[in-house]
Amino acid sequence: MLSLYGLLQLRRARRLVKTVEELPIGAPIPKPLEGEFHNLSCVPDWGVGCHTAVSNLPFVNFFAVGRRLPPRLAPASWWGVIARIVFDANGNVLWKQLGIDDGQYHQDLSVSILVRKDASLFDPCENWSVAKHPGYSSSRAMRTGALVVEISPDTNRDLVHRAFDVRLECLNSIRGCTTLGDIAPAAWQDSHYHPENEEQFYQQWSDRCRERRSGHRDK
Repeated sequence: MLSLYGLLQLRRARRLVKTVEELPIGAPIPKPLEGEFHNLSCVPDWGVGCHTAVSNLPFVNFFAVGRRLPPRLAPASWWGVIARIVFDANGNVLWKQLGIDDGQYHQDLSVSILVRKDASLFDPCENWSVAKHPGYSSSRAMRTGALVVEISPDTNRDLVHRAFDVRLECLNSIRGCTTLGDIAPAAWQDSHYHPENEEQFYQQWSDRCRERRSGHRDK
């Protein structure tokens, strides 16, 4: 029964991923997408907006603060997929986040994809990882090693698709996800720095940023 439940929840999780990708920033939730977000749970005092989640853990909130997951009772480990949405005072989507978690990092979601307007996502001097892909940053969390993807809604649509190119099948398998590349292969690849191929590229940007900072000081 738990295996069947996990397969059904996996199907729902895939729909949630697609819906979060399609959700526009700066506008209310479109009517065609309202059905997927009909059960949003909103806690304004927390400052984290609203959320909805899918998990293969029945009867219990997988994403509860300080969670202690029970022992595995089915072939697959426990996993969850969560969507967080923050609205402005007019009900427009201010930012959105998709989180995918298999419980390996405890303090962090295994994969976090955040979409928000942020000028620094287009400025390599503030965020060197956007030098090759303006408006898109993929990196590892310093403390835990979890995968963190940040995207501007104004970036190239191909980069948005790249960020949301996630594979959830390993979550619901006996083997599980051996690396985060099993879940988000493209973003995982982008989070790695390859000096043999990219050192000269980033050095050029470093020199430009140094010149820009020098020019600001001279003014």
